[in-house]
Amino acid sequence: MINYSFLSLIKEYEPITLEDIKNSMKEVIQRIILCGLAKDDFFRNAVFYGGTSLRIFRGLPRFSEDLDFLMTNCSTEFDFKKYLLQAKETLSSFGLECELSSKQKKQETSVESYFFNFNLKMLVEITYPKFTRKIISNEILSVKVEIGKNGIFEGNFENLLLFKPNLCFVKTFDMETLFASKLIAILNRKWDSRLKGRDFYDYLFYLSKDTKVNLSFLNNGLRKFGYLDSNEQFSLDTLKKVLIDKFNEVNFDECKKDVLRFIKNNDSIISGFNKETFMVSVNMIKEK
Repeated sequence: MINYSFLSLIKEYEPITLEDIKNSMKEVIQRIILCGLAKDDFFRNAVFYGGTSLRIFRGLPRFSEDLDFLMTNCSTEFDFKKYLLQAKETLSSFGLECELSSKQKKQETSVESYFFNFNLKMLVEITYPKFTRKIISNEILSVKVEIGKNGIFEGNFENLLLFKPNLCFVKTFDMETLFASKLIAILNRKWDSRLKGRDFYDYLFYLSKDTKVNLSFLNNGLRKFGYLDSNEQFSLDTLKKVLIDKFNEVNFDECKKDVLRFIKNNDSIISGFNKETFMVSVNMIKEK
């Protein structure tokens, strides 16, 4: 039986639409998973980063789908699934029963991916029953969890406190390193299927906070992913030129469509989401 703590946490988001409810549920589940991972020594071996880290600890105005981690060492003894099973037990303590599944990949990669899968209809029946009729009986709410096992690129860490649903500490990157990781994603990500407008939204969020870039982390990361050769290095000016080229390729109307479903209310960032904004924005980028 889903307990009152989960219900009260969902209510704090004051969701209005079914999309709001799904986003709120995902975020509460993400928080519970973090608490489960923090019970052992997980954060001695891994760091939490990405959009959800930015959302939970830095006030990013949009919801985020996945929990992203990087190993802080390349130990072959690290068992990611063991920690996820521990998080599954923590979810169960909140009355949240789920299945843990792994992502089957066509080829071996350095990223390990899992999904916590919940029966959405059951969750909605207990929290917001008036929306139940809009959900098919077997619809799944999935929370994706990934860890990169290639090691880190000279990032700077911070241990931050998560207060809800339980008090625990989570290791994440500082803002300058997080910004660099987002720029790596923008430059390195392939756009074959659809644009991931969330990357560009987050980019503007960093600039709105006057965040500088950890250029060392950026260069090491781009070399790690093969974007740069081992002897290549971006200066701040080179980074700005490459970003301008990237922004020239992007359809920001499509980007905006991708972001809107993760925003409860229109905000100042999304209202100025166009090519001109991004072209001007590069002048604001500073090196740490």
